[in-house]
Amino acid sequence: MEELLKKKDFLAKYINSPETSFFKKGSSLYNLDLARKLSIKLDSIFLVEGYMDVVGMSKNGVENVVANLGTSLTDKQIFILNQFFNDIVICFDGDESGYKAALRAAENSIKDLKPEKQISFLFLPNKEDPDSFINKNGKDYFLNFSKQNKISIHQFIFSHYKKQTENNPSSLAIFDKKLRSIANTIKDNFIRKYILEYFLEKISELAPHTNKSNRYKYLKNTKSLETTRKHFKESQSLSGVELKEISLIYIIMNNFKLLQSNIHLIENIKLFTNLNKQIFDKLISKLKSKKDLKIDELDIDSQLIEKINKFAPVKYILNNKPDNDHKVIEILDDISRDLNNYDLEFRIQELESKFSRDLSETTFNELKELKKKQNIN
Repeated sequence: MEELLKKKDFLAKYINSPETSFFKKGSSLYNLDLARKLSIKLDSIFLVEGYMDVVGMSKNGVENVVANLGTSLTDKQIFILNQFFNDIVICFDGDESGYKAALRAAENSIKDLKPEKQISFLFLPNKEDPDSFINKNGKDYFLNFSKQNKISIHQFIFSHYKKQTENNPSSLAIFDKKLRSIANTIKDNFIRKYILEYFLEKISELAPHTNKSNRYKYLKNTKSLETTRKHFKESQSLSGVELKEISLIYIIMNNFKLLQSNIHLIENIKLFTNLNKQIFDKLISKLKSKKDLKIDELDIDSQLIEKINKFAPVKYILNNKPDNDHKVIEILDDISRDLNNYDLEFRIQELESKFSRDLSETTFNELKELKKKQNIN
């Protein structure tokens, strides 16, 4: 045994315990309890493979870091991180297994990409991991390296499959089909459109023999790309909470009759943005009046209505499913649940801060009850 221990290559870097009914690895992120408190002042979070990477980075002053404990990245983990941070930087080991893990993570997590969120990948030099790299080079070098070398999720996916593609019709067709398939897994309609247009535009650059008429036809089909990019950039200035609220208001403005008879579904929803809350309260009041309503009759500034119509992510879903009351109510239920979770999280943060000051048993019990509700949701 002693001889085996001396052979370091024999030992695994991490010995991961199996998932149990108590320890759900796919729903857990190491160091989240500490890292999430930094979301007040930081927009980004580094996601690494192992807890020793977290320890090494924290020791060197990079504390906005969590680990997924050696499992494949799950939808639940992306959802959790999206609650606190707008920019997820996935930084796995700089070897072949780390690259393969990153590719799996990219194809899985792109499904949950949202207009106000970003997912990027940072690839370290070969045989380096975040722990060794930051210990060797320090915090400032690591952060500058990250800033200069991280690559967005769709660019990474395109680059990976482009390297496997030969310049012939069959290979390009397989390439095109694969990228369309990946883009079509994206749940958000707006992001799906943007990513698909990016893929198609880049693919067209690989086909130099395309004649001018076909080229013109393609460009005509994708001429909205710059507008889409501008819209995408503008929407990034809105927080996740604001976009949820805007979607809620958009649904109400376009479904008056349905919601007049189902006002109980929305009247107790809590909004957080003052301006959106004022519009919401005004709409609730109008709905309760039982009068027939039209958008142009609402006492709401036209610029605000234009903003809501422009940025509501939900409109891309509803436009594909017109006159579907069941779908509207289903989406309302999702928005209500998400806003309730935001409310719970804010209240939990307030109580955690309060408890750190007063160490009160009453505060602790309140905190425990809120966390139970959060787990149920």
